Amino acid sequence: MFDDNLFIHISVNALRGNGRSWGDTQFAEGLVRAIARIPGCGAALMFRGEVPDVTPGRDVVLRIVGPYLEEPLPDVPNILWMITPPNLATAGMLRRYQHIFTGAQLMTDHFTSFGIPTTPLMQATEPSHFHPSKREDGAADLPIIFVGSYAPRAERPLVVEAVQSGFDVKIWGMGWEGIVPDRYIQGTRVNYHELAALYARARVVLNSHAPYMAGYGIMSNRSYDALSAGAHVVSDLIPGYEVPDLPELFQARGRIEMVLHLNALLTSPPITPAARLDMHARVQAGYSFDRRAEQFVQVARRLLAENNVPPCAVRRAPARALDLSSPGVGGETQSQGMLSAAREITAIAGQIGNMSQLAPPAEAYGGVIHPLMADLRQVQRFARTLSDPVQLEQIAAGARRLQEVTDDAANPLPLRVADFERDAMLTRCLRNMPLWAHQPQDYVTETRKRHLVLQPRREAPAPARPIGVFLHLYYQELAPIFAKRLAQISVPLSLYVSTDTAEKAAQIERALPQAQVRVLPNRGRDIFPKLYGFGDAYADHDIVLHLHGKKSLHSSMLDEWLSHILDCLLGDPADVNRILSLFDSITRLGIVMPVVHRSVLNAAHWGFNRDIGAELAYRMGMATPLPENDALQFPAGSMFWARTAALQPILDLALEASHFPPEAGQVDGTLAHAVERMLGVVCRAGGYYMLSVAGSSMRYYPRYQQKLGNNRAVAEALAQGAFDVC
Repeated sequence: MFDDNLFIHISVNALRGNGRSWGDTQFAEGLVRAIARIPGCGAALMFRGEVPDVTPGRDVVLRIVGPYLEEPLPDVPNILWMITPPNLATAGMLRRYQHIFTGAQLMTDHFTSFGIPTTPLMQATEPSHFHPSKREDGAADLPIIFVGSYAPRAERPLVVEAVQSGFDVKIWGMGWEGIVPDRYIQGTRVNYHELAALYARARVVLNSHAPYMAGYGIMSNRSYDALSAGAHVVSDLIPGYEVPDLPELFQARGRIEMVLHLNALLTSPPITPAARLDMHARVQAGYSFDRRAEQFVQVARRLLAENNVPPCAVRRAPARALDLSSPGVGGETQSQGMLSAAREITAIAGQIGNMSQLAPPAEAYGGVIHPLMADLRQVQRFARTLSDPVQLEQIAAGARRLQEVTDDAANPLPLRVADFERDAMLTRCLRNMPLWAHQPQDYVTETRKRHLVLQPRREAPAPARPIGVFLHLYYQELAPIFAKRLAQISVPLSLYVSTDTAEKAAQIERALPQAQVRVLPNRGRDIFPKLYGFGDAYADHDIVLHLHGKKSLHSSMLDEWLSHILDCLLGDPADVNRILSLFDSITRLGIVMPVVHRSVLNAAHWGFNRDIGAELAYRMGMATPLPENDALQFPAGSMFWARTAALQPILDLALEASHFPPEAGQVDGTLAHAVERMLGVVCRAGGYYMLSVAGSSMRYYPRYQQKLGNNRAVAEALAQGAFDVC
């Protein structure tokens, strides 16, 4: 019976919404059951990002780490069990844990070389679940099996080579189509109970590790699960891994050794029931969750007795002289500006006390706009008012973490990313989020598919002033294609084209002689040149069209996304006439944009751009809060028709090239990506509608099409929210 003596909150990397699809969830649940069997102890599972109610002196957090390491939970002892090397682990964050277990001696030695004390602790299994008795009566032997997915980060060469060597490997897992012949694939998913039955039937279970896991000497729990069920295991080589008490676990240095092991095992007599039970008993003695639970409880009780908890990022101390910088001033690069702001935030947090006399800095803007500007502004205000200590701690902890991440030489598992990823990755580190994540939890793509199918219109309304077309062409060879597309516009227009070199400009002028061409710095992708490089031209136009050249460097001249966008916005003259008539008859229509292309459907959310969006909202004086992901609507790809008035707050920012980071091929997390999203935010905040469309000849997302024959019906649908994403 649990008597409130000790309670351990066991954290895994999975989100609560997708936890059942993670093997770590079942792993942790087995440990929860084992801890609950110890007198005076209780345990519960918690998922990524969750903060449970805790009682100081009773509660402890145990984080079981896969690819992502979270910050320790404040006010209680934190234990870390690193059963897989995370993508990033700073020395500072590791030292904030009160005890660290690693899955291998090799990894412990690596951490120790950085002055971080750790204890080796191999993975484990739940012997009551993985037991020879789980084999169903009459079930046939399975000579060789593998249960696990195939992915670029885990290519499973041992399994592939076994198939190529002629062995009949039965495979369950996702991603194997096209990797091995279909006859080897038995299914995509196996639940926890089915897995125990499969292992109990198997003569040999293959265990193929991801390179980063094997490289640190960690043998995965798949081996212990299989051995506990009575199967032999053939694994790829795990450096430094030796377990003399489990001779049924074979390691192969390559294909030749793997073939020798498999041939020997398959030509030997079948494993007897007694031998299976003997294997099970040895696993239970040394590699069971019950054994691990005893070790965790022992450490947890010691930490509670010592009152050993993580240090806070905010410390109250007498205030010293401190000059506050203007939060709106960045550096020459985004990471440089972030690091400078992070240092000021931690400096303020390190001496919170009587700082009410600090004068707010004069507002100034300059340098690259970055995600920490809004945070720095808040911290400066908190320092003067001593308000909202919880948020102050969160911001200061993020700033501290950012500084630690940039100190690569001091980190045992440093940030290793390409230049084009770095800005986005630093933002993820700042917010204590996984480096490689998919779409946000609870993000729904279905509402992004709603759109109007354009009904052709023979004539366009006569605009009071010419249409303004703003086209950015980094790839000047696309100019003839845009010339053909722009011919679909039957009303007067003024064409403004930007590029980054005089040589490109000369080629563009030959293909588009009617254009005003400007050579502008290669900063901010298409966003800077279209909105600000021609900022002086918008006053001459009521309706504008934004375009830019996208090109696939791997296949054809035009990528599918660009073709899709142009088919939506400039499909043929009758479609363009319909768009112009919508602006003419619906005065609150602000943006007409392409229905989101399939290739970017899962990315049509804030991504890692909300923090910069908050800074832009501050500079524009926006009173309304930024929408959440489920309500964010914007022209993905930044090509659209618009009413100039709907864009005016963005135009009034008058951003300069130096506000955008130097070009490095960034895919997310920069000012250009934030402005792209804020186009929609500003439009909606100004009381204007946004409308997704597809050309009259297109058949895109047929279930989500609306065919409205007249503009009055479109206006009514917009007023009723029929095209809103939320």
